[in-house]
Amino acid sequence: MFRASVIFLCGVLAFGVVFSLLPSAAGVARSGVTLNGVQFSLYPEQDQGAVWRFQARQVSIDPLKDENTLDGLGRGERWLRRLDGAETLDLTLATRKLVIDGNDTLSTQQAQMYILDGCYTLNFRSTPGKPVVINQRSGYSAPSVSIASPSLNGEIDDFTSPFDLSNVQGSQRPGFTVQTSPETVCQDGKIVSRRS
Repeated sequence: MFRASVIFLCGVLAFGVVFSLLPSAAGVARSGVTLNGVQFSLYPEQDQGAVWRFQARQVSIDPLKDENTLDGLGRGERWLRRLDGAETLDLTLATRKLVIDGNDTLSTQQAQMYILDGCYTLNFRSTPGKPVVINQRSGYSAPSVSIASPSLNGEIDDFTSPFDLSNVQGSQRPGFTVQTSPETVCQDGKIVSRRS
């Protein structure tokens, strides 16, 4: 009986070794689901006063990676909820591809953002291995950004800032300008001529 058990155990072990050495299939299916023509809302846990809304040609949801990938992004918007329940548009975001991870952090290679309060246009650029990141808790970071507004124009390297641009960090490139009395001003999210 003992001999039969040892032979059986060796057979199972040999089968396991042979089976583990077999090549795996090249076209193994990925996890998740892909949706086409999607309107997508994100309610960040770390920024409960905000709602992000996106329109995308395609959204891929991968539960194993705990991330959503939005391809062909038409427009992204960040809305802020007021105490009375109404929402106001805070900013718009344009990019081709956006990844949202399990912490609601947004990352992309290149993006353009328009912040209505101040009429700021920010063009974010990544570098290899360092994407543009929008962290719901701390704000923006990017290897490089160009900023255009009635009062600011120029580029900043190693850029970080909260959503309201109250504490911009980074290295200003030569030629960065600050206008103390610009010819145009921001009014209701639009750039208009300064009234005399």
